[in-house]
Amino acid sequence: MSDPVYDPIAAFAGTLQALGVRDVVISPGSRSTPLSVAFHAHPGLRTHIQIDERSAGFFALGQARLSGRPSVLICTSGTAAANYLPAVVEANHAGVPLIVCTADRPPELRDWGAGQTIDQVNLFGSNVRWFADLPVPSEWTEAGAGLAARRAWAQANGSRRGPVHLNWPLRQPLEPIGAIPCRQFATDTVVPLVAAPYDLSSLLHGRGLIVVGPDAASGLSGQQELADHLVAVAQARGWPIVGEPLSQIRRHQGPVIANAEQLFATGLVDDLRPDVVVQVGASPTTKPLRLWLERVRPERVVLVDPEQRWHDPSSLSTDQLAIDPISAVGWFPTNPEPSADDDQNWLTEWCRRDDQAGKAIDAVLAVSPTRSSASVVRDLVAGVPAGSLVVTSNSMPVRDLDSFVPAGTPLGFLGNRGASGIDGIPSTALGCATQTDVPVVVFTGDLALLHDVGGLLAGQRAGVHLTVVCIDNDGGAIFSMLPIHQQAEAVDYETLFRTRHGVDLAELDGLAGVRVHTVDAGDDLAELVAECVQRTTPGVDVVLVTIEPDGDMALRRACRDAVNETAGS
Repeated sequence: MSDPVYDPIAAFAGTLQALGVRDVVISPGSRSTPLSVAFHAHPGLRTHIQIDERSAGFFALGQARLSGRPSVLICTSGTAAANYLPAVVEANHAGVPLIVCTADRPPELRDWGAGQTIDQVNLFGSNVRWFADLPVPSEWTEAGAGLAARRAWAQANGSRRGPVHLNWPLRQPLEPIGAIPCRQFATDTVVPLVAAPYDLSSLLHGRGLIVVGPDAASGLSGQQELADHLVAVAQARGWPIVGEPLSQIRRHQGPVIANAEQLFATGLVDDLRPDVVVQVGASPTTKPLRLWLERVRPERVVLVDPEQRWHDPSSLSTDQLAIDPISAVGWFPTNPEPSADDDQNWLTEWCRRDDQAGKAIDAVLAVSPTRSSASVVRDLVAGVPAGSLVVTSNSMPVRDLDSFVPAGTPLGFLGNRGASGIDGIPSTALGCATQTDVPVVVFTGDLALLHDVGGLLAGQRAGVHLTVVCIDNDGGAIFSMLPIHQQAEAVDYETLFRTRHGVDLAELDGLAGVRVHTVDAGDDLAELVAECVQRTTPGVDVVLVTIEPDGDMALRRACRDAVNETAGS
């Protein structure tokens, strides 16, 4: 028996599955019944239930970040759809593919006071690659629905990866007539990004530096493959390579500069002016790197970014190459012309200064009497098994990883650096955990954890295990690093910026599968993290580390001063 509502939706779901979609994240609701039932009935699709749409959006974002393929989001009408916005914004700015399917009232009920009805047309504005207000399914065809699925896939995975939004007007009755239809199609070949090889030899000459930002390739495996290739090119050309942990560069040693944040901030490499800089991917988190580039102003700055995001806040780029970076690596000339005598030791000098900076930081940490964010990072990477995935929140944690993760750290790192918000981090990590068998660890601050407690509580229901290492400094310590802190008394800094939350996060213990471990001064943090990571029971282990913020900031300054003192040595 044909079903005029469910047949087109089944064709849409089946086409997406044939193209490569594997995961569907559903937030239960009534108006979305046909979408939920039809997608759930397809044997080739995995269904994940996330009650809160805001958390669901980040959950799907985490899946897509790790896998490199879009997840489908399904929700009911009204404010449910609006709650996807933060995750859609992050996906837009980070170039992460998502296919967002929002149920809606049919046209005759819009703008007439029908319950749970808002204007969902172009709800996400310019944050999506494509929007379509689809026909009512009973007035559509399976061929039309299949074509819409093909276009949604192509737009999400095209030269500018990102989210798409499909608005589904649905009339009652919303239940299937008989057996739930399922459409299965032969797997189609997805055409990859194709670009003619560029002759890069004219651009890549002399003394160079390679900079790798987040989201330079699709999926964690793609990012790791790109990092492997770029490190090999840097080694062959004798160029240093700079990449924060999110770039996957820190898995390597050799030409990798691991203390870039300190070197650039202190001015210790201002005399090492490169002739050319190649930046791959998004803007690096390392702000001192940007300021250093503005000071030394290289002759050529080449941006390699197939999605043409134009990540150049300093307006320094001379060349913008919209080419797939993994393919582009094969076009990098690895046998450069013999360089002048003063270029022979270019990489050696960078590595020497990096090594000195690392030793200076180690010396400061060795004599510090109290636990700090830096020591937490060192204990974290020591306690997490090789091959694991660390998902970091924004604000200070992502910067702490950049500052204190050594080269040769055999871990994967992910974070939401598109819009760089602190929301949705546990949900993003839970989505990642559904796409991998390796342990997943979250490194977060207390405010970011509080922003997504609802997502944290979904861990047990998601059927995965998550270890969360949380630095609790009672509020927004990052603002003490900004100029406004110098006028603290005049602007009522404590009220407007410090924002002490006063929440005892240990009280999360026992709630919906959450286990909280409070770290005391004498506890072995690395050992505790290793113990938590070994668990496989669905739920969340939160390792709560209290850090005194003023002392923590003093240690950061001590590290920078120690690095600065290495000048001339």
